[in-house]
Amino acid sequence: MNEDPRHLYDPLGDSVYQPTRLAQGPWNPAHQSGVVLAALMTHGLECIAAPADMLMARVTLDLIRPTAFGPVEMRSRIVRDGRRQQMVEVELWAGGDMLTARGTGVRLRTAPSPATDEPPPPPPPLDAPSFLRPNAAMGAICEAKLLKGGLESPGPGSLWTRFDGDVVPDVPISPLVQTAMVADFGSGLSSFVDWREWTFANVDITLHLVRAPRPGWLKLDARTMSAGNGVGLVTSDLADDMGPFGQAHQTLFLDARSRT
Repeated sequence: MNEDPRHLYDPLGDSVYQPTRLAQGPWNPAHQSGVVLAALMTHGLECIAAPADMLMARVTLDLIRPTAFGPVEMRSRIVRDGRRQQMVEVELWAGGDMLTARGTGVRLRTAPSPATDEPPPPPPPLDAPSFLRPNAAMGAICEAKLLKGGLESPGPGSLWTRFDGDVVPDVPISPLVQTAMVADFGSGLSSFVDWREWTFANVDITLHLVRAPRPGWLKLDARTMSAGNGVGLVTSDLADDMGPFGQAHQTLFLDARSRT
């Protein structure tokens, strides 16, 4: 019997990636999960060389349409280059001619400056229940300790999580890639509608960071707001064992499930 993979994609050459079983979407196995698409695009952004010591201060991931469970081609480019600011971009193409997702990253040069005092959160309680559903594919490489919230408990939510796996074989999930993956949990963690009656797919993920995240456990405190017009916004505070380091945002498209 084959062992479960511990990586998200197999490289096929020429910037083409084949998703593994871990990449299957939790709602529709015919599509790739937003968590792994975020990982692949953020990995691609990180692979573009920087001209100086820089921080990836902003990452924006647009999920343009569902990505079928199959090979995707990544196309990368530098939009703006400079020693003070750099903008980089990756695109994911399925079937050769369908753009399904786009990621942009903004790097800023780093230099000494005054800092705010942000205390670290308490460590994760290892006896807390899991945020992941039983038999979730991502469970092979992810631990997620639920503090409050989740699909069955509407309202703001909080969890600690960490990933232990590779994007592609022998390329470990980096702290920045892990942050992008964790950010996708915000909508389910802080859901305010009954998932049996409503879908609330996110169409994007945006990270704003003031420093690089550290390896290990990450804490996510998420809350969702909506004006009752079919649109929602998730804001998630991000922290590691040194303290807060940024925020993540997701735009939601709310839709009533078919009752037929």
